[in-house]
Amino acid sequence: MNCKRRFSLVGIYEKFGNYKLFLFFYHFIFCCLAYSLRIQRGVSDAHFYWAQHISISAHSWFDFADYGANFILFLNYPFLRLGFPFWFGFVLYGFIGYLGILQWIAFSEKIIGGIYYKGSNFLPLIFFLPNLNYWTATLGKEPIVFLSLATLFNFVVDFKGKIVPIALAFLFLLLIRPHVAFLFLFSLLLILLFQKNYSLKRKIIFSIVSFSLFSVLFSMVFRLATVKYWDWNRIVYSNDYSVLSFRNSGSYVPMLDYSIWYKLFSFNFRPLFFDSNSIWAFFASLENSLLLFLHLLTLLIFLKYYKKIYFPVSLKIVFLFSLLLCLVYVNRYANLGIFMRTKIMFEPFLLIGLLLLIKHYFTFKKSNEYN
Repeated sequence: MNCKRRFSLVGIYEKFGNYKLFLFFYHFIFCCLAYSLRIQRGVSDAHFYWAQHISISAHSWFDFADYGANFILFLNYPFLRLGFPFWFGFVLYGFIGYLGILQWIAFSEKIIGGIYYKGSNFLPLIFFLPNLNYWTATLGKEPIVFLSLATLFNFVVDFKGKIVPIALAFLFLLLIRPHVAFLFLFSLLLILLFQKNYSLKRKIIFSIVSFSLFSVLFSMVFRLATVKYWDWNRIVYSNDYSVLSFRNSGSYVPMLDYSIWYKLFSFNFRPLFFDSNSIWAFFASLENSLLLFLHLLTLLIFLKYYKKIYFPVSLKIVFLFSLLLCLVYVNRYANLGIFMRTKIMFEPFLLIGLLLLIKHYFTFKKSNEYN
């Protein structure tokens, strides 16, 4: 082992063999950071979820037996009644977020195995992405949603596993973000219906179950969006109202004035350096620049080798799910910070797909060198 490898960060991970322990403490730093920033802000979603500005004693547990934001209060109610402090909520949700990252790591290793260069596996480096660790370390919906999605995508990879965790993951996703549960189920159904290795009987059974759930999810989504019935003009009005509600926020972007392509670009890759007005925006710009580079690189690889590339079913579902979420959120949100928070529902899984394409490229290139 040469000196450079011995003292490289990746070499340290492999030498001690437990980067997940290091990742745990790294993730906990973001718990402290998220808590500190919420304390400075004074008013936030986290304050609402831990009932910092309302008297919980005036409510019974089942006053919060609902879906959406109230469901988070329902989950937190026992801790609130027992008097656990505000910081404990960040520790609790940070741990849930860490479990979600472990599930994502398992998904990543099943899909891509590893990214090796000179004997070192560089794949673990992506597990330390700041944006993901920050939003899964805060008190809010994101840690539970990410854990649920990571569990479901792990199931999609091989359709094996215990049914209880999978059912609970979908149930939590449904109760917290029913529109995301709907899009996940729709993506899963659409991809599986076009798979030749699935029997007609299995497709029919899955379709019947899915459409039964769709009817429930539709009503839940409409209620959260304050749309009482299917009316396209009402839906457009609701979306425009949601976008304009961000006008007074610090990082508002005029999404209603953008073309669909620039909306998608802004949602996925901004803030970039021209948006940076704080140290946090600068670090976000670094991460977004890396993601933009990977997207452009994989686009070139796909255009050149699309006939040779094999996409696992799980990644087809990831790509479709990511596209659908992007199309929904570019018409609902207009804030750079919200963009960064929202992307963790699909971007980490999409990133694995991009890295798989890049790995394919080097495999093709190496194969051509020996032919």
